[in-house]
Amino acid sequence: MHLRSDDKIIFCYSCNSMTIYHHRDTHGNSYVDSHCDECGFMEWQNRAVEREKEKWITFNIEKGIEPNSTKRNA
Repeated sequence: MHLRSDDKIIFCYSCNSMTIYHHRDTHGNSYVDSHCDECGFMEWQNRAVEREKEKWITFNIEKGIEPNSTKRNA
């Protein structure tokens, strides 16, 4: 696997694995938005998921909810 200078390896929330994100389309043109090599999930979508995850973690900490808690409010 060869990484070009504009490639990066990041966690893809769609694939649930570390994958290559690159700026090339199927013809090798480099003007497209960065996307997952495996599933095509866009990098901006991935960042949005990360921001939402961080908001929920902060919210849960402020409310005193433990991570991975399985108890539900009745």
